[in-house]
Amino acid sequence: MAIGGGAYAMTSHKAHAPTAESVRDVPQREGNAIVFSDAFAKRAGVKIDSVRRAPLVPTIRVVGTVTFDPARVAAVGTRLRGVVRKTAKYEGDEVKVGDVLTEIDSAELGEAQATLLTNRAQAEAAEVNAKREKSLLDRQLTTAREAEVADTTLRSQSAMLSASEQRVRALGGNTGPFGVHILKSPIAGHVVERHVQPGQAVEANVTAYKIADLSRLWIELAVTEQSLGAVRRGDRVSVAPVSDPTKAIIGRVGHVGEVIDLSTRTADVRIEVDNTERLLRVGQSVFATIDASGPAHEALLVPRDAVVFVDGKPTAFRAESTTRVVPIALRLGAANESDVEILEGLGEHDKVVSGGAFYLKSELFR
Repeated sequence: MAIGGGAYAMTSHKAHAPTAESVRDVPQREGNAIVFSDAFAKRAGVKIDSVRRAPLVPTIRVVGTVTFDPARVAAVGTRLRGVVRKTAKYEGDEVKVGDVLTEIDSAELGEAQATLLTNRAQAEAAEVNAKREKSLLDRQLTTAREAEVADTTLRSQSAMLSASEQRVRALGGNTGPFGVHILKSPIAGHVVERHVQPGQAVEANVTAYKIADLSRLWIELAVTEQSLGAVRRGDRVSVAPVSDPTKAIIGRVGHVGEVIDLSTRTADVRIEVDNTERLLRVGQSVFATIDASGPAHEALLVPRDAVVFVDGKPTAFRAESTTRVVPIALRLGAANESDVEILEGLGEHDKVVSGGAFYLKSELFR
C-alpha cells in the first residue's frame, strides 16, 4: 500500500460477475476514497466529528522499567584479599543494619592487625618514657634535649599508631577474630545479589553482596520532547505492571531530565513509587500514565478513536460525506485521555470518522 498526497492509494478491482462476496454490504474503493452504505455506517457505528483547535494538557502514556532507588542500595565489597570462610546470608534474605553477611580469612588483615598491636605497644612505651623524661627535667635530673627526643618519639609513635588503626578500619578488621574480615550489611533491606561462597578466593575489588531496600523503587521512562514540557516534578502517575494492568500503583514524578537524546528525541523521567506491598519487581516492564500539570498549548485535536494504525502508521479517515471517506496518513503530537494532537495530515475544518474507524479499517485492510 503506497502513500501519496497525504492519502493512501487504493488498488482498484476489476469487474467480475456478481457473486455472494460482491453483493455483501461492505465498503468499496473508488480511487483513493472509500464508500459505504448508510446501512453499513449504522452497523459499524460510524460517527463523524470535526477536527478542532483547543487547549491541550497531555496525559502521557509510556512503557517504563522498574529499577532500584539508588539511595536505598548498598554494594558490599570484600576490601581485601582472602578466602571466604562462610556465608551467612543468601539471595532473598532480609537483613538489618549490622547483620553479618560473610566472613573472610585474610593474611593481609592479620598482618595489619599485628602491626597495629606492635605500634600500640610502642606508643604506650613512648608515652611512659616521655612522661618520665618530663618529670626528670622538672627536677633537673636530665637535659632538655633528652626530654625533647622523648616527646618527638612519642609523637612519631602516635602517628604510626593512628595510621595502623586507620588501615585496620579500612580493611574492616575492627571486630571479629584475628585475621578474619567480617562483612556486615550497612543498610536494612533484602539480599538481591551474592557473588561469594565458602572456599572462594577473593581479591580486594569483589562486590560480595548487593543489598536493596525494596519498599521504594524508581520507574524509568523515556518521554518524547513534544510531551516533556508539560511534565512537572510532583505530577501524579498511575503505574501498572504490563503482566497485570489491573494492579495500579500511584507514584509521583521525582525527576525530569534536562537532556534530549538526539537519537530517540526523548528525555529521562523518573517516577518514585511506594512498593511496600511488593507489587513491583526490579526489571519489570510497566505501563505509566502521567497526569501532566504543565501549561496547556493550542493544538489541532481529533478524538483518540479517530486514529487507527495501518502498516504501523497513524491514520485517520477524513470524511467527504457521511458515506465517503479518504484514509490520511498523520503525524501525531501529544495526547490526553480523550484527544490526540495532529501535527500533519488534517486541517482545522476537516471532518474525521471518530466512531467505527477500527471496524472500517478491519474491513478494508484485512
